[in-house]
Amino acid sequence: MTQRLIELPTTRAGPGPSVRQLVARHPVAAFLCICYAVNWATAVPWFRTRTDVLPFDLPMWGSLGTFFGVALAAVLVVAATDGTAGVRDLARRSLRWRVGVRWYLVAVLGLPVAVLMGAVALFGSASLNALADNWQLLLTVVLPVLLLQLALFNLAEEIGWTGFLQARLQDRHGPLKASLLVTAPFALFHLPGLFVQFGLASALVVVLPILAVMHLFARVVLMWLYNTTGRSVLLVGLFHATFNATLVGGEEFIPGPVGTTLVIATGVIVLAAVGLVVATRGRLAYEKKGP
Repeated sequence: MTQRLIELPTTRAGPGPSVRQLVARHPVAAFLCICYAVNWATAVPWFRTRTDVLPFDLPMWGSLGTFFGVALAAVLVVAATDGTAGVRDLARRSLRWRVGVRWYLVAVLGLPVAVLMGAVALFGSASLNALADNWQLLLTVVLPVLLLQLALFNLAEEIGWTGFLQARLQDRHGPLKASLLVTAPFALFHLPGLFVQFGLASALVVVLPILAVMHLFARVVLMWLYNTTGRSVLLVGLFHATFNATLVGGEEFIPGPVGTTLVIATGVIVLAAVGLVVATRGRLAYEKKGP
């Protein structure tokens, strides 16, 4: 009686997934990994040299980290997930400027006017007098800071955080949950700068949680502005740059201790976010894209 040897079929493991396939499977994780890796890679050499070459003490490493760690990361991930068509769509949204004059007024004047009104309510006419006496600083300090922030930081920043990440999460989870989900990663992106200012322990334990709460309300306002302008990342970046320029200008026009402008501006953002959530019933002008 002969014995038949039964040979089990053997399977050879094929090649593993390519980098592009991994990115396409996990686009959010891929974006965040690239973002943080590049941001810290550009920050660490600066920690050693402490040299800035941009006006108004703006950090060159921060601009490089934003361009390559946020905007370029978004483009690479979109290319892996949606191909050339996706990259073109992201580019169109990032440069969408035909949105109506009123939205430019909202993005550029809405916050500083509200902050000035808040300062008048707190300190009387002192802020108005300072503005009248030093109005030229609007042209020599505030406007240049706004333009530099937009060109070197905030547009590139919002290409990644709003144009890619928050917009993607919004289509899946809705605008409010998307704003919440982006808050912590966006706050962590600013950790190198906070580390420089406050030290690592204080940045992690004290400053970062406060910043995250403020960013949550800001993300709600930015999500609404993005949706209501027909998905214009450019207007979101402009509003972001206006916020930063308002903080710089406020130090010149608003009395009180250092940080007063930040407190007032944060209060304005919180009130605006709550008002928008109530007025839009949480939709934030969101209309889901068709198939």
